[in-house]
Amino acid sequence: MQSVLRSSTSAPVAVYHRGGHSGVVLTCEHASNFIPLGYQRLGLPAHDLERHIAWDIGALGLAEQMAALLDAPLVFATHSRLLLDLNRDPGAGDSIAEHSEDTPIPRNVGIGEVERRWRRDWLYTPFHASVDHLLDEQQATIGVTALLSIHSFTPIYQQRQRPWQVGIISQHDRRLSERLIAALRLDSELCVGENQPYAADDGVYHSVQRHGERRGLPCAMIEVRNDQISSGRGQLAWAARLAAALKLALAGLPGAVATTTCEPSSGAMAG
Repeated sequence: MQSVLRSSTSAPVAVYHRGGHSGVVLTCEHASNFIPLGYQRLGLPAHDLERHIAWDIGALGLAEQMAALLDAPLVFATHSRLLLDLNRDPGAGDSIAEHSEDTPIPRNVGIGEVERRWRRDWLYTPFHASVDHLLDEQQATIGVTALLSIHSFTPIYQQRQRPWQVGIISQHDRRLSERLIAALRLDSELCVGENQPYAADDGVYHSVQRHGERRGLPCAMIEVRNDQISSGRGQLAWAARLAAALKLALAGLPGAVATTTCEPSSGAMAG
């Protein structure tokens, strides 16, 4: 099982490369498929925890490589979104999913308010407090150039092929997303989605809206198709591509400082 190495701890959030100096801040809300033993896999067979319903496959490896290349701090979750989705408003009905795609989540069905509040206090509150603290810290010292949330998506959804290798999602503030899309589309072999495969109106933009748009920061969500980043080689290649595109995007952004890129790392690990 390709569980994240941090899964042995009960800490709900971790930060990699906290001392990054580029001004870019990364988040990865769906980094892990870990569910503590006491939750008995939420009633699911073990193989379901390997699926996209439990986590964004390849997203953490991609985000770690991007953090290393961009000299950027990364805040990531250490528990499965099936317990509570950190990229949803905690009051939303799908923040604790009773079904995911076509799969029922038995131990999420009919849970009471006490359990909902417990999961929110245990998972949601510390994660978003950690992002807030890091942004406050960065803004007070070096300034924040951009906030990016890193995700992955499946090649097929509801029996439909998804042609995009990468999608850039944004909402009201499109300063960064428009430039990032333009930079990625310089590669004619890439199919780049604009608010695809999801749009903010689908309810998937909570984290960026909360931490990016509310602060007036250039911000976007990056979705990479998970067959592109299922291996370390793919993660490194996409990290380099996205880091280069971000550098171009920031260079054309009024008031932003273009980030530098470091040499690729063959084994960036969280700390």
